[in-house]
Amino acid sequence: AVNMSNVTADQPMSGAQVYAANVNSTVGITTELVTTNFWGQQVKGAAAGSGFVISRDGYVLTNYHVIDGASAIQVAFADGTAYPATLVGGEQANDIAVLKIDADDLTPVVLGDSDNLVVGEQVCAIGNPLGEQTFTFTSGYVSARDRSITMENGEIMNMLQPDTAINSGNSGGPLFNMYGQVIGITTAKYSSSN
Repeated sequence: AVNMSNVTADQPMSGAQVYAANVNSTVGITTELVTTNFWGQQVKGAAAGSGFVISRDGYVLTNYHVIDGASAIQVAFADGTAYPATLVGGEQANDIAVLKIDADDLTPVVLGDSDNLVVGEQVCAIGNPLGEQTFTFTSGYVSARDRSITMENGEIMNMLQPDTAINSGNSGGPLFNMYGQVIGITTAKYSSSN
């Protein structure tokens, strides 16, 4: 078993070490959505995504689209512990939201500098694919920097493009360099169909 504290390494880590150091700082997010259908009836639905702890006292970062329109938000950790969350603030244009849970003594991620990334550098993601609270690890390489992508809402975002496998539910999860630092947030999966 790999035993790592959440401390930035001086030397690159293995993927297993990055995962071990950060899986407990990564969360699964489930939301309850209330929408109005064609007939004016309120309909409940659910959505799922990922996020990560950015402070010891319970602040969590995720994508705005993960929690957009939610009437209730829950944050769950890899050990099964779950908390109700409140939306502190967000910026739809950059697809970022900050949540707060009533917890303390959490282990936050270490934030890095995405400006230092180069094409061809290895990166990895931890997330909650398909909303199943399974916390998977995928890795790949930086394919492009400063990639302009037009989102569904027409917003144009300047993005980092890795070739890391991303599944539905990974949105809002952290993207790491091999020093275990967060250098991005998973926002979109690009495919030729949409």
